[in-house]
Amino acid sequence: MKRDTGGFTLVELAVALVIVTLLLGGLLMPLSAQMEQKNYNDTRQQLAEAREALLGYAMTHAAADGKPYLPCPDINNDGKEDRIAATLKCSAANSAEGALPWSDLGLQATDAWGNRLHYRVLNRFADVNTGFSLSTPTSSNALTVYDSSDSGTRKTVATGLPLVLLSHGPNGFGALNVSGGLNAAPTTADELANADGSDADSSNDDWFVMHAPVQNDFDDIVVWLPAAVLFNRMVTAGKLP
Repeated sequence: MKRDTGGFTLVELAVALVIVTLLLGGLLMPLSAQMEQKNYNDTRQQLAEAREALLGYAMTHAAADGKPYLPCPDINNDGKEDRIAATLKCSAANSAEGALPWSDLGLQATDAWGNRLHYRVLNRFADVNTGFSLSTPTSSNALTVYDSSDSGTRKTVATGLPLVLLSHGPNGFGALNVSGGLNAAPTTADELANADGSDADSSNDDWFVMHAPVQNDFDDIVVWLPAAVLFNRMVTAGKLP
């Protein structure tokens, strides 16, 4: 008498492998999406903490005139603010940009994708000789965030800003990396507007773009600190007027 061995045929095994492969493929895609979302959430939280740390810095640092001031950007990749030796200003221009001085602020060195956070600040709010006050101008030559780089259709998201912070997102285009060099330049206009020194309008590099992510087009995360919030926190802390 013949007896069944109870095993699988080659055809059955092949079918089973195909099913397992399909199941694994279905699981890996959501897992990848979940990890990317986690990186976004972590970096947004990091930017929020950086904004609070900058407020804390202003509360605990007094300029020569006794008024508060913000730190300058880090431009030599050591995590500490950099100032012009002769004037102690951040830059000779209206505003200065570089990496967030993470070491001075006691923060993480990079975003979730391993790049430095970008930091731009108005010089008049980061003057170690003359700190800012409630009368420091916020409307002229201030930082602005738009919803697009298209000057014909863009709308203002926020203006009159003392500082802007941003992460260059998953693609990292235009970001300062941990080695101190710049990553590859962005290939789209909206990301170019946020890149260091490569603004689409090179005559006015004091504006940025923020909108929802668009696949293969835009993945930057931009936050800012309104002057009203900065002033309010300084008044509450007794640092102004």
